[in-house]
Amino acid sequence: MDIKTLAKEQEAYVIEQRRHFHMYPELSKQEVRTTEHIVEELRRMDVEVQTFTDCTGCVGIIRGGRPGRTVMLRADMDALPIREPRDRPYASRNPGVMHACGHDCHMAMLLGAAKILSAHRNGISGTVRLLFQWAEEVGDNAVIYVEKGALDDVDAIFGMHVWLAMEVGLANFQDGERMASSDRFTITVTGVSAHAAQPHKGKDAIVAASAVVMALQTLVTRVNDPLNALVVSMGMMNGGRKQNIIADRVELVGTVRTFHRGFRACFPSMMESLARNVAAGYGCGAEFHYEFFPAPVINEHPELTRIARGAAVKMLGENALVPLQKTMGAENFSGLMRKSPGVYGFLGARNEAKGLVSTHHNPEFAIDEDVLHSGAGIYAQFAVDYLNSVLAVR
Repeated sequence: MDIKTLAKEQEAYVIEQRRHFHMYPELSKQEVRTTEHIVEELRRMDVEVQTFTDCTGCVGIIRGGRPGRTVMLRADMDALPIREPRDRPYASRNPGVMHACGHDCHMAMLLGAAKILSAHRNGISGTVRLLFQWAEEVGDNAVIYVEKGALDDVDAIFGMHVWLAMEVGLANFQDGERMASSDRFTITVTGVSAHAAQPHKGKDAIVAASAVVMALQTLVTRVNDPLNALVVSMGMMNGGRKQNIIADRVELVGTVRTFHRGFRACFPSMMESLARNVAAGYGCGAEFHYEFFPAPVINEHPELTRIARGAAVKMLGENALVPLQKTMGAENFSGLMRKSPGVYGFLGARNEAKGLVSTHHNPEFAIDEDVLHSGAGIYAQFAVDYLNSVLAVR
């Protein structure tokens, strides 16, 4: 099976699909029309489809002509609450919603892979599952498919992301830490209200909360091992009612990101203890709430990384693979990797010559569509190479 040639034959289809998804973006957990469109496309390919009653997304199932193991290929579906400029013919038609991260590309590439694999299913040893996943942008929502049993028989899972930090024609699949965890915390500091002219009669929650914000950074610089990547960022600070009233309540909301699983587990108790003690020093109280969201994405199976690298080389050439620093950005693909061994990588989509240089989550975000058929080929090639490898022999 010459997947590179077959992928090139699907170039127009993949671009068409990407532009359709781009024109009709849907927010996280609202991907209803998107799911319906994907299901329709898969059924046209005579691909069996599994849908769900309480969440969007679906799983396409391609059963090969010979027995073997099961591999899953994953694409995320949701868009972002961003208003896109109407400067291209396929700009978003849903006001205030935009595919500004590349999930439209992922869906289109996976549909392209589905066309290749379904048309040649008799030559496949085993089963390919195609997961079109909801709500990547908000929390650890990938695990719902694990809970529903969609990964129960999956022996390996593959995912990738178009990446504007890499030039088109390049790819990255490497072992180790790739994307950080992303957790959310809320600290509510409570004090005693008073008139601003008599601050000594109150307990200023704003002053106490400010001290908490500054003190939290000492956990990063003086408690954390400096060799352990750690970010504590405060994104919101809400409190106060009027300029001449001492505030009695301030809410702090932020995020914690790291790769170290053990440190991540114990860090919330450190934060809570510090917040309560600092607030108490100002005569205030502090309530602490912590939510674990996506875990870090860590490629821990060299044999899968090797297959992914091989697939990228077959599609893009010997010089396509480049190193890429790990990022403190997050990806809930990690929720799927808890169930099945997996590998995750990046596909370059930046093209300075064409002016396609904007970052992800930006209203000007745009990718070089020339890479899309190659992405479809990498999906398909990984599936075939994994199922034909000694790893997949029962």
